[in-house]
Amino acid sequence: MKEHRGTGTREIVKLGNLLLIYCAVLWISSLGVLTMDAEEKKIIRDQIIEMFDHAYGSYMKFAYPADELMPLSCRGRVRGLEPSRGDIDDAMGKFSLTLIDTLDTLVVLNKLDAFEEAVKKVVEEVRVDNDVVVSVFETNIRVLGGLLGGHVMAVMLQNKIQRMQWYKDELLHLAKDLGYRLLPAFNTTSGLPYPRVNLRYGVHNPYSRTGTESDTCTACAGTMILEFAALSRLTGDSVFEDHARRALDVLWDKRQKGSDLVGTVINIHSGDWIRRDSGVGAGIDSYYEYLLKAYVLLGDSIYLQRFNTHYAAIMKYVSQPPLLMSVHMHKPTVNVRGWMDSLLAFFPGLQVLRGDLKPAIETHEMLYQVTKQHNFLPEAFTTDFAVHWAQHPLRPEFAESTYFLYKATRDPYYLKVGKSIVDSLNNHARVSCGFAAVQDVRTGRHEDRMDSFFLAEMFKYLYLLFSEKRDVPLDIDDYVFTTEAHLLPLSLSTVGTSCMENATAMYSSGDEYEIFAHLCPSEQALFPNNPAYAQTIRGRYKNLLKSETVPSSPFSGITLPLHDNGLQSLEILKSMGITLIPMKDGVFHFASSNKAESSMKGVYTLKLIAELTQTPSGEEQGITPLSVQIVSPPFLGRVVLTAGPAQFGLDLTNEEHGVKGSLAKSIPLSACSKISNPEELQGKIAIAQRGDCMFAAKARNLQKAGVLGIIIIDNTEDSCSEDTPIFQMVGDDGGTNDITVPLVFLFSKEGKILLEAIEEHQNVDVLLAVKSKQYGQEEREDKLFQELSFHIQLTDEADVKENRADSFGRMTAVSFETHVTSSPANSGVPEKSDLSSDVDQEPEQV
Repeated sequence: MKEHRGTGTREIVKLGNLLLIYCAVLWISSLGVLTMDAEEKKIIRDQIIEMFDHAYGSYMKFAYPADELMPLSCRGRVRGLEPSRGDIDDAMGKFSLTLIDTLDTLVVLNKLDAFEEAVKKVVEEVRVDNDVVVSVFETNIRVLGGLLGGHVMAVMLQNKIQRMQWYKDELLHLAKDLGYRLLPAFNTTSGLPYPRVNLRYGVHNPYSRTGTESDTCTACAGTMILEFAALSRLTGDSVFEDHARRALDVLWDKRQKGSDLVGTVINIHSGDWIRRDSGVGAGIDSYYEYLLKAYVLLGDSIYLQRFNTHYAAIMKYVSQPPLLMSVHMHKPTVNVRGWMDSLLAFFPGLQVLRGDLKPAIETHEMLYQVTKQHNFLPEAFTTDFAVHWAQHPLRPEFAESTYFLYKATRDPYYLKVGKSIVDSLNNHARVSCGFAAVQDVRTGRHEDRMDSFFLAEMFKYLYLLFSEKRDVPLDIDDYVFTTEAHLLPLSLSTVGTSCMENATAMYSSGDEYEIFAHLCPSEQALFPNNPAYAQTIRGRYKNLLKSETVPSSPFSGITLPLHDNGLQSLEILKSMGITLIPMKDGVFHFASSNKAESSMKGVYTLKLIAELTQTPSGEEQGITPLSVQIVSPPFLGRVVLTAGPAQFGLDLTNEEHGVKGSLAKSIPLSACSKISNPEELQGKIAIAQRGDCMFAAKARNLQKAGVLGIIIIDNTEDSCSEDTPIFQMVGDDGGTNDITVPLVFLFSKEGKILLEAIEEHQNVDVLLAVKSKQYGQEEREDKLFQELSFHIQLTDEADVKENRADSFGRMTAVSFETHVTSSPANSGVPEKSDLSSDVDQEPEQV
């Protein structure tokens, strides 16, 4: 009897469990949570592998041993043989960058034969002693990190499956060689590294062609500890970890003590802040990331204490859910700009690692809404989610946060997000020779560029998102991801000793963050795989962006041109048998006399809601657009280039006739050191290139040479005022009253026109002036041509009389698509202006 009762009890328990599972499924389904079975995940996983094969195969076929692939040209990008792209090229050191950056991705994707072949190529063919100036930051995270990740994977395969027994730590030896070549950058009075180093000659050698820089970004100095500490602990040489730790100590000491925030750019000699804007995006991002991950990897609680202090400040000032805004480090309640850059998309993933899930879900959902509107995250977007910088260089940060959120919640929604990333890459970035960056997310125009981080990070995160443990030849939880997604083993925490100098006061706020102040969060404890939790948080942000869907209507959409007087549109409506009778408060009566629509006769009450938008003019943003007008023959004023102003120097808005002079190029073109051709520049308008130093430093050097004015040309390839808002150049914290010459800024496409004119005609005269005061032009208002598309949904008047709660919302749906163009005569390049920027460097590489 006992046996039968036990059997019956077990059956009842089984039945109860089945009912619980069934009810859970119904409950999750009722919440609108999507599901994805194993077969669907496998299909997408196989698709990701095929995409990786296409990208990596194209690099190996068309580009190797070059650093990068040019996917539109189907050839490799070799530094010095292609036109300079400014700071972007500092990542390339003639060391087969993409191959090294991809090594551990090959292992994660189970391509072990390809990995072994790639390691042999690196060992036999790659050198790191080239006479080339490289970015210390980029070389550390991509090359040093790639070599270490490759070494760790090779040793793992040797121990786990007895593969690659021929390998004798060759990648580690190469990494150590590279580490020593980066060390001269730390030879500063503060301990903060120079931003660039010559791989062969270091910094201060006469042949180094670097060492004149005085500033670096916070992330550039603070994103060394993972790679350098790993190198020290794997080789037994502590010099690398010591230097990286000292740089972090300086940044911590220089934080603003009142707000506990750091700035974006710091002087490497004095430790003074050059730019005091503080956020979690470009220029700072991975500094915060490496504080937390240094604790996870190395086990030193000092890093966690510092991170917790910064994190509390971020959540107090920078986090404005779902936005992450940049504020002034000394006045943290003041936002310094009205836009965000795409690099902050990593932050939700970092918040997951810390255990702060709610704000991670909120910000990630906002980012997803932006990607749905533009297919990709623009390089920068405004607080109302309009495009600020239109480029998208295939950045992986959004995919990174998507992976970590799925890992924490197991919410299938994030699989849907991941699939949208895969689809966007295939539909909008794939080309015959790889995947091409998007020059403009609004038009889909491509750029001949496939950065190494695309292979190092994007495919790694996407593959892991759709994989189970059995699909990966290693336990991913035994490793820490660097900012370049290279894998470093947690076992390093047991190697070497932690330095306890410069201890940080223990952070204790008594608020919701204190629970995680001194532990590495366990996803099993924090997030019990409850998809509904994330769904409820996301719900409030579903309509964050304006809906693009149009309610159904008895009429098809009507597209009407709005002309100057606006009357023709009404005549078109009248010819269609439609009469609009204006009433009070913007309400119209609608009458149809069209016999074909006799069934719809009657009076309908409509409320027309229209939002007419146009690209903000410079004046509306507080920026007065300037111009560079070529006035010498054969141009004679017919070429006018849109230019941005400076917040210092001669104010051209007060110069009735502008400043006129002949053009001459500065030597060096960056104008960051002593000018070597002052005789040629005396009394002329100098041309200089953006980058390497602050705008004010260029101005002072050129002013000493006796120039009449200065034109600074952007160093970002193919930038133009048609695609990118103009901005104001700002000075430095030392004051700029000593600068008295006028400065204007041209994007690279407009600048190219000037440079070509000089090459062809030698003597070229230009006029620098306010755009409305061009030579030969009278001030006038530019005519705006607008085209509006709108849809009208009708509701019977009876609904209005019944005063139903939702009747007005359903009565009409009027959505406008507005296209505004400005066509001033002789404008050269169409004008477009937007929010000001105070950066003398793009956030491309940070």
